[in-house]
Amino acid sequence: MTRRFFLLSILPLLVLLLPNASLAKYKVAPVSGGGTITGRVSFEGKPPAPVKYIITKDQHACGEGQVTRQEVDVKDGALRGVIVYLHKVKKGKAYPKEIQSVVVDQKKCAYLPYLQVVAEGGKVTILNSDAAHHNIHTYEIIGRAKRSMWNISQPKQRKKVVRRAKVRRSPIVRIECDVHNWMKGFLFVARNPYYALVNGDGSFEITDVPPGKYSLRAWHPALGVKKKKTSISAGGKKTADFTFSSK
Repeated sequence: MTRRFFLLSILPLLVLLLPNASLAKYKVAPVSGGGTITGRVSFEGKPPAPVKYIITKDQHACGEGQVTRQEVDVKDGALRGVIVYLHKVKKGKAYPKEIQSVVVDQKKCAYLPYLQVVAEGGKVTILNSDAAHHNIHTYEIIGRAKRSMWNISQPKQRKKVVRRAKVRRSPIVRIECDVHNWMKGFLFVARNPYYALVNGDGSFEITDVPPGKYSLRAWHPALGVKKKKTSISAGGKKTADFTFSSK
């Protein structure tokens, strides 16, 4: 084995093991007098109808008929599947352990979970639990534009691949399969640990927020982003509600 071949063969492993430069942009530091932001995300009007896709291939693994996906999930006025987060926090509390390494499973030709949070620079393990060939393709969503990220052929024999969550401008990553057009999923790449996935009643809470002024944002995969300015004093508490609609 030549030296060059050896270096090329271990380079992907070194990339996974080395600290991620983008993750280093956020600094973990003690928070003195951290505040709390709470609120609720609601939906106004009639939610869009479920999206339906015909299963056209690999019925032995994907099932037969059609796939129905309720992309806008509303119950008693509460909008679910929303990430609320603070934009551009430079330093503060540590990332929670559960988002430093996450798993995306391809099962019955669907991405499970459909939406989840991963820390920037965190490890993403992609499983293929199907007896079918998938091709996972991820895109960083930047407004109305998109940037291709991973384009990974994953035959049924290749049960697992691992990548790092690295984005350039936007925390929003859409997951698609180039083989099965109905397969969709999302990753929210947290560039700081000040985020919340809303509860079933639309409520959220973000704690230990360093005193200061912030842009508070609420993002829904199908409905986009809403923004509010907010400020937190030492030990303070703020309430911020968001309302989405189909208009």
